[in-house]
Amino acid sequence: MEVLALIPNQYGHAPGQRGSIELWERVLAPAGINIQYAPFETARLHEVLYHPGHYATKVKEMLRAYVDRLKLLGDLKRFDAVFVYREAALLGPALLEKMVARRGVPIIYQLDDPLFVPYMSPSNGYLSYLKFFGKIAEICRLAKVVMVNSTQIREYVSQYNQNIWQVPSVVDTKQYVFRPDLLEKQGEVCIGWSGSPTTIGNIRVIAGALQKLAQQVPHRVHLIGGTEFDLPGVPYIAQKWSAETEVDDLRKMQVGMVPLPVNEWNKRKFYMKTAQYMALGIPAVATPLGSNPEVIEHGVTGFLADSDEEWIDYLSRLIKDHDLRARMSCAAAAAAKEKYSLEGNTGKIIEAFRAAVD
Repeated sequence: MEVLALIPNQYGHAPGQRGSIELWERVLAPAGINIQYAPFETARLHEVLYHPGHYATKVKEMLRAYVDRLKLLGDLKRFDAVFVYREAALLGPALLEKMVARRGVPIIYQLDDPLFVPYMSPSNGYLSYLKFFGKIAEICRLAKVVMVNSTQIREYVSQYNQNIWQVPSVVDTKQYVFRPDLLEKQGEVCIGWSGSPTTIGNIRVIAGALQKLAQQVPHRVHLIGGTEFDLPGVPYIAQKWSAETEVDDLRKMQVGMVPLPVNEWNKRKFYMKTAQYMALGIPAVATPLGSNPEVIEHGVTGFLADSDEEWIDYLSRLIKDHDLRARMSCAAAAAAKEKYSLEGNTGKIIEAFRAAVD
């Protein structure tokens, strides 16, 4: 089975792609499903896309990328199916997806974020509205198979397509290896958060709780994803995120945090960071939004906190109680391996692709 994968970003550079189609290839190739990647963004567009300004360059490179897409889709005879990750083009309506459908090539569509919820990108401002948020419903209708990673996104897709395969975002357990030896007492407990410059604001949801916690229980705070977090009264160590050192950086934590502001996007999103924490045996305290209530078994693999009081209570328990932390660590790692690893989802991934040509 030959599959053309239309991906938005350059290969190896986007977390979503790395944790889905690029990782899935490990199990698809041995099953005779061969992937040819076609990123939308050019190398130059990748350099400027997620930085403020550079609008002339962005528009020029978007047009160049769109023309390249049109040329590529002019001849699809070599392929048994086309895999679309999120959208075939970063801007515009579903014209490219319609072009594929008119040529009779089945579409496997992966929707791993609630792209149907309008949002404004902090780096691209009003250009975000050129993404045509309504096109997601159209792509779902055109697809032979739709792959989703959360129950909330599945509920949305079910309005337009019934051939839905729910496969969670998976952790690469060859990198995210649970090390029980790290459960031994090693001085002051470290609680941590990991994200990106665009999600730094999430940690401020619990700024008050962290300030009170700092006064009540000795511990360290390690934050990954930036250098300035605006947390008055909270001593912390901060660093930028790095793909090369991510696993080692996360291992500095004994407790992970996934605080979230309440909005329509967060209510539907799958939180990959929660699964990554768990795979490394890091019990998490998280806001009960999106996938978190399904991924975390409250009181067993982590805690769900819905108020400052609960955040302080659950973090305090995990900081103070080594045995509780160790039990949750082992339970979290076991759950992640069973439900959120590539090995645990191999069968569903292969069957979803084959369903497109049955």
